[in-house]
Amino acid sequence: MHSLAGMELQELLNPSNIFRFEEHSPDKLEFLRDLLHRTVVNTAMEPNEEKIWEALREREVSMSTGIGLGVAIPHCSSEWVEDVVVSLATLPSPLEFQAVDDEPVQIVVLLLMPRNRFDRHIKTLASIARMFNDESFRKKILAAPDAESINLLIEESTAG
Repeated sequence: MHSLAGMELQELLNPSNIFRFEEHSPDKLEFLRDLLHRTVVNTAMEPNEEKIWEALREREVSMSTGIGLGVAIPHCSSEWVEDVVVSLATLPSPLEFQAVDDEPVQIVVLLLMPRNRFDRHIKTLASIARMFNDESFRKKILAAPDAESINLLIEESTAG
């Protein structure tokens, strides 16, 4: 089960949508806005970035997506997203995220989904959450020097 679910994340992620932030806004929404921009720039979604941002912001404001253990999985579904898009960010310093355990986050996985396929991707959400339950895995991700290394760690974790 774990390997199949993890494969989904692996298929969706590649080094071009893994971001190691050197610095970031101390404001959660400003940070998310930045991450969304980096995720959609030079894609078919770019012209609708504002509309996607509205959906993402609304979702985050209604309830924090900080799932605990220093991890957040902000997500939204939008008619302006044609296919599932995932990006991953690691932060040099913890960001206050109003997470369920009140711990700030350093790993953020952004999930953008087409409006009509949301149910299917609840599974993707759950598999990402499970993957980051592993403390040694989180530490390795944060210690990784670049996007390629992070991508490799995710590939390895799903190979098992």
